[in-house]
Amino acid sequence: MQRFSVPGSGGHMAGLNFGRASGPIDLVFLHATGFCALTYRRLLEPLGPDLRVVALDLRGHGHTTLPARAMALTHWHTYATDVVAAIRQIGAGQPAPRLIAGHSMGGTVAMLALAAEPSLAGALLMIDPAMVPPGIRQWLLLPFAPHLLRRRLPVARSARRRRMHFPTSGDVLASYRGRGAFRSWLPGFLEDYVEGGFARGADGTLALRCAPAWESATFAAHRHDLRAALRALRVPARVLVAEHGSICVRVLPLLRECAPGVDVEIVPGSTHFLPMEQPELVRERILGLLRSA
Repeated sequence: MQRFSVPGSGGHMAGLNFGRASGPIDLVFLHATGFCALTYRRLLEPLGPDLRVVALDLRGHGHTTLPARAMALTHWHTYATDVVAAIRQIGAGQPAPRLIAGHSMGGTVAMLALAAEPSLAGALLMIDPAMVPPGIRQWLLLPFAPHLLRRRLPVARSARRRRMHFPTSGDVLASYRGRGAFRSWLPGFLEDYVEGGFARGADGTLALRCAPAWESATFAAHRHDLRAALRALRVPARVLVAEHGSICVRVLPLLRECAPGVDVEIVPGSTHFLPMEQPELVRERILGLLRSA
């Protein structure tokens, strides 16, 4: 695994190379809200040394230093624009990546990036992507909606209340392990998230790299046009849907209407955190799409 950074306006986008460190990119992977690229090391690293796998830290997350002003974030096109710019720089002079994939927000951002740049990648994998039904989105278009949702939306309110500082990594692990979103994670994923998602201060204490205000703003910023993005898909695409607690299941009718060629798979026994629960299955789907791209 190798760290790298890509310069951008006001900072840089950070990323990880798994497998080959140079040459054509096989897979670009985007993480979920609040997490970071390193969270998915145990999913991506076993793909093998013959592939070049690039995992990016999105704006406001991980080691990326692009400006992250919570009050300015009103839609996820900001993330998609960053991804397009980063892939253009990382892959300059090379063929387009064979596959772009993402979990939760990362899956939706991958689709938005493809909608903005149809030649960005050869295929798309969305893992329980974070999407809201069109009827709700119409309300979200109101000018005050993102700011109101940061106070009213339960997941956004919960994110704002997240504990920011911990004395040691052991305290973080003790606070998270077996609880809430982390309840079903296989061993190793939580440790990688803590390693990549927290910064150590001069006094040795740890602080979240994704500030609670930024995470909250991200949850409240669903002002992008899913219908247009789905209709713009021109590459082979697959959606993995969690059997329990999926956050995209209500959008499946829209997906079938706007992108009937997308392959939808409901994964038995999974929750929204299926990459951390069933990494072998997700890797199999990644490799299948790579073969078809």
